[in-house]
Amino acid sequence: MKQKHNTFKRIFHRICEELKATYDVAQVISWKAALVTFRAKIDIQIMNRNGFKEPENVKNRLLYKHQIMLNFLEKKFSSYWNNYQYLNTMPECDEKMRNKIWVCWWQGLDNAPEIVKTCVESIKRNSGKYEVLIITDENYKQYVKFPDWLEEKRKHGIISKTIYSDLLRLNLLSTYGGIWIDSTFFCTGKSFEHYMQLPLWSIKRPDYLHCSIASGYFANYSLGCSYENRWAYAVIRDFLYNYWKHYDHLIDYLLTDYAIVLAQNHIKPLADLFMQIPPNNPYCDELWKVLGQPYDPNVWKLISKNTFLYKLTWKQYFPKEINGKPTFYGLLINGTLNQYKQEQTLQ
Repeated sequence: MKQKHNTFKRIFHRICEELKATYDVAQVISWKAALVTFRAKIDIQIMNRNGFKEPENVKNRLLYKHQIMLNFLEKKFSSYWNNYQYLNTMPECDEKMRNKIWVCWWQGLDNAPEIVKTCVESIKRNSGKYEVLIITDENYKQYVKFPDWLEEKRKHGIISKTIYSDLLRLNLLSTYGGIWIDSTFFCTGKSFEHYMQLPLWSIKRPDYLHCSIASGYFANYSLGCSYENRWAYAVIRDFLYNYWKHYDHLIDYLLTDYAIVLAQNHIKPLADLFMQIPPNNPYCDELWKVLGQPYDPNVWKLISKNTFLYKLTWKQYFPKEINGKPTFYGLLINGTLNQYKQEQTLQ
């Protein structure tokens, strides 16, 4: 009964938040533009359930929505950007804490779903010489400090765990550098050692077909930087701090992605760093689409090409076998899926 109450409360909160966001956009841009953004958000929810199929009219509406939201944020925060001075020299931190691989599961891995445990184990297995640190509700204050006003907003439910996680990754990277990777990434190779050598890193797929604001050029579930370039994430963090200092609701669930684009629009050296990221992991979204299907070596060979990181989800159910045949998920959980990939590489 309590779970149903919490679910209803969460849905009601999201509806109120979207109505407030629609009203805000209408006041700054127009009601027509605001209704486009509202409809596009509905489109995205539908796509989440149909495998991200994008008819032409939906694609156009999403592109228009992104332009409207960028326009809205530019108008609302023009004075912020006009007065913002970024620091490309950051305060020093303990050398022993630099360049870690950061993973977060707020409840602690003991309470994580099996797919999360499997993914985190794969990250550790392929981390090379870099230490993997697991951030939880119990230990995050050992590594970062948030402004008191922000902690209050989190305490009162104004800032959700999802938003707080976005702020956490930016805070960690701007303090220590290293790599942030979501806990639902399945890793099949020691690619982190290469990514750690780059000035800035994110999963980058210029041929990405979906109409996201990132357009495949970055993905905020995978971010990294060298110790010297921590300032880049401080710029994005500072903008989001400023947003939440003045707002008590989320204008768009892609706010962090919009912040990354806005920061590049206003800080050319930051835009240059993002442009220098080499394309990587082109099939990172493909494994989750077939997780519940019987294992097919041809499919695995195809989506393994130049890809070592796969973004999965703990929010869906996947069978471990179908008609006696193991699924991709079944092999992933029992630890043999990556073994099959290694065997294919040797062939």
